[in-house]
Amino acid sequence: ETLPRAVPSWFVKVEQMRDQVCANNLKTYWVPSVVQEKRFHNWLSSAHDWAVSRTRYWGTPIPMWANEDFSEMRCIGSIEELEQLTGQKITDIHRHFIDHLEIPSSKGGPPLKRVED
Repeated sequence: ETLPRAVPSWFVKVEQMRDQVCANNLKTYWVPSVVQEKRFHNWLSSAHDWAVSRTRYWGTPIPMWANEDFSEMRCIGSIEELEQLTGQKITDIHRHFIDHLEIPSSKGGPPLKRVED
């Protein structure tokens, strides 16, 4: 038996940028053009907010660090960036190697900690 379970997730607010995304699609050169006109336009014009986070069991974790009240957040784009921000050499990106790392606040507050997923 499968039991649905609500869990915290990160979302992209697609609905608030739907018009801009559809306009950008019209500026994109598609081959064949039917992909632009039918598939992507239809999909984009009815797109809903998108849950981009998954639990580690189901997908790739999001490399997000934040302070306790989430007033300061940082999404890490590369191993090099994480090394620069933490001052640590990164040899493995599995959770038991990076989840304890802290990033100094750019606002002088408490350090940013890895957001659990």
